[in-house]
Amino acid sequence: MNTKQNLKIMLVAGEVSGDLHGHLLARSLKVLAPDVKLFGMGGPRMKEVGVDIRFDVLKYANIGIWENAKNYFFTMRSVFHKITKVVEESMPSCIVLIDYQGFNLALARFAKKKGIPLIYYIPPQYWAWRTSQAKNVAKLVDKIIAIFPQEEEAYRKAGADVVFAGNPLVDTVKVPYSREDICKMFILDPNIPIIGLFPGSRFSEIKRLLPVMLKSAEIIHRKFPEVQFILPVAAAHLKNKIETMVKKSGVAVKIMDGRSYEVMAASDILIICSGLATMEAAILGAPMVVIYKVSFLTSIIARILLKIPRVSPPNILARREVVPELLQSKANPENIARAAFNILNNPDKIKEMKNGLAEAVSNLGPSGASDRAAEIILELINSKKM
Repeated sequence: MNTKQNLKIMLVAGEVSGDLHGHLLARSLKVLAPDVKLFGMGGPRMKEVGVDIRFDVLKYANIGIWENAKNYFFTMRSVFHKITKVVEESMPSCIVLIDYQGFNLALARFAKKKGIPLIYYIPPQYWAWRTSQAKNVAKLVDKIIAIFPQEEEAYRKAGADVVFAGNPLVDTVKVPYSREDICKMFILDPNIPIIGLFPGSRFSEIKRLLPVMLKSAEIIHRKFPEVQFILPVAAAHLKNKIETMVKKSGVAVKIMDGRSYEVMAASDILIICSGLATMEAAILGAPMVVIYKVSFLTSIIARILLKIPRVSPPNILARREVVPELLQSKANPENIARAAFNILNNPDKIKEMKNGLAEAVSNLGPSGASDRAAEIILELINSKKM
């Protein structure tokens, strides 16, 4: 049976990073199966490659266990109810869940009862936690497509049908310009230190991390008055909030609409929220200080359940500390500024960090990850039809 005809694939993503991965996956699916109908939940990146976005929920994206619970009950419950109706009415050939574990696991349990094939692309990070939830995910979905080797290892141990397809960022994180050219475009002096600020792509991350970053920038500025700060806005709906916070701080920060890769390539060091952006920075070889803050309740739960010693993707991939991580109370302005000074003033440290980042990136697999993921999805649909 031809898997490339009469296909209806539902893609479900709920955050900026998921929208990016959904965009890349949808593009590959369209190449392999031009007549495929793609629809579901996501954002502008998925929409621009032809996904029929029924629900754009990126503005509701949040962070943390408690924060996500509030978010679900106050905003996402109605979206969930509506999306289950879409599932019932459309009966897709399969549903591809992209990260966004709380919402997507609930949707998986609903779709499982309907007999719809389920694929989890970028599965829940239960492999990093001291729980048996990875086994539950393994039983719930038909296939897991992992983008990190640690995901594949853990879910295989949990009994999942899982494959490591490689990481799409290997193909997409590229900067075609020299540092000098970028500095000209951004009106920056390449001879003066440039520090990139990356406070995250969710409102809650901006609220928790940007004030701390701006205070650390103030400390750094006092020691290096000529230092240049630049901040790329991850999503358009965050811009007004960021501009207001920067203006209130009194720190001179150049705010860019996107262009995050160029900012990473031009910066001498990044102060960056742990997450997808740290992996993008690693691919570009950008030295960084990683910070992260969540609510008190989330931090208590994490201390009890988290079984891995590091949280940033570059350190997880390298299985050692390549870049400094400042978490919770340690992510304070003084510590951040001190860590930045230690890197900026130590060429040997910068060289060592760049080598470590290259080592981490080597574990992401070869190019063509999105194409391989698309092939796996189409093969699964075909096997279910036979």
